[in-house]
Amino acid sequence: MKILRVKINKENISYESLPHEWEYLGASALIAKIVNKEVPPLCDPLCAESKLFVACGPLAGTKAPQLGRISIGGKSPLTQGIKEANSGGPAGQALDRLGLRAIVVEEAPASGKTYCLFISKDKAQLLPADEYRGMKNYALADALRAKYGDKIAVISIGLAGERQYKGASVSLTDIFGDPSRNAARGGLGAVMG
Repeated sequence: MKILRVKINKENISYESLPHEWEYLGASALIAKIVNKEVPPLCDPLCAESKLFVACGPLAGTKAPQLGRISIGGKSPLTQGIKEANSGGPAGQALDRLGLRAIVVEEAPASGKTYCLFISKDKAQLLPADEYRGMKNYALADALRAKYGDKIAVISIGLAGERQYKGASVSLTDIFGDPSRNAARGGLGAVMG
């Protein structure tokens, strides 16, 4: 299994092997390990030093019930501590099937640019997405399905996340393609924004 590291400001994407000692950690524990290792404890959750984490557990891609959940994590703008929020939907299973246990998003984009991280079995791409700025989650999911097809899982933020409101959530599409699943604890949508 791999960790996908995305440095937005440099528009750089790289893969790392998941450390052996982390292979059996659940998504929440995996996020806590990486946050403790990489995020300065006194940094502002909305500053350039902060990072956003997306992770799934070791059994996410199996048919075992309730294990396909996905976790979003980072430093909370509400509590200033490590926060993880999780959600159902196909995103966790999709991540596992792509051979990924985690995505680490770091380095805020220059000049407020908007990006779309598109991950397929062949490659991961960081694509300019300014045309999606200001869209609500349902309209955004529809637009992305029209562009990339119906068999995608979308992880997105709406206007509250873009504006970095401290209570913003992260939306994830359900099995019907609607962004009706939310990782809504800790204001992690603001960190994604």
